[in-house]
Amino acid sequence: MKKYILSLLAITTILFSACKKDNANNPAPNESGAYQPFTAGSTWSYRNETAAIGDDTDAEVEITVNTMTDATKVYNGKTFYKLTSVTGGETESTYLNFTNHVYYNYSFNAEADMALELPYLNDELAVSDTWTVPIVVAGAPESQIKGIVAEKGITKTILGKTYNNVIHNKLELQSKLGGVFTTIFTFDFYVAKNIGVIAIYTRYDDTPVSKSELINHNIK
Repeated sequence: MKKYILSLLAITTILFSACKKDNANNPAPNESGAYQPFTAGSTWSYRNETAAIGDDTDAEVEITVNTMTDATKVYNGKTFYKLTSVTGGETESTYLNFTNHVYYNYSFNAEADMALELPYLNDELAVSDTWTVPIVVAGAPESQIKGIVAEKGITKTILGKTYNNVIHNKLELQSKLGGVFTTIFTFDFYVAKNIGVIAIYTRYDDTPVSKSELINHNIK
C-alpha cells in the first residue's frame, strides 16, 4: 500500500509541474478566448503550501516562478510549448499545448519513470460535462484521471485579487479498488481567461494537502 501511495504521489508531482482552433497545432498567442497564453517571456508566480500526508506539523511554503519559453517539442503529433518552473534552486520543465479547444499538459517524472499527457481543460464543455484519461501507475491497480467541469464563467478571488471569466475544473486521480474506480487524489483547477491557471487545490482522501495560488503574472 505504501508503494502504491508513493507512486500516486509521483503522479501528483507530474500534475503540478506547473489550460480556438489553431494552424498546424500552433496556437496564436493571446488569441481572443485563450485560457493559456503561450507568448515567450510571460511569467506567473505562485505561492505553494504543502503539508505531508498524515503530518500535523506546519505546512511548507515555497514560491514558484513559471516562465513561458519559445522552445517547442512535438509529442503524439501535437506541438507543445516549453514552460520552465523555478522553485528555490530547482528548475523543472513542463510542456503545454492547445488543440481543438483542448488544453494539454505534458510532463515526465523521473521518479515514477513515466510521462503523462493530460488534457486539463476543454473550453467548449458545459458545466457537469466529464472526460476520462487512462493512466498506468507502477504498483497500482487500473487507474485513470477523471475530469469534470464544476463551474464556468465565474469570478474568483485569489490572495486578494479578483479574476473574471474563470473555469473551475475538478480532476480526480482514481484507482480501481474492489472492481470500482475510487478517487484517491482530487485537484481543483481554476483557470482565468487570457491569464492561465490561477489556483490549484489538492486533496488526498478528501483531506487538503496542498494549494498553489497565483501571486502575480506578466503576459507578454
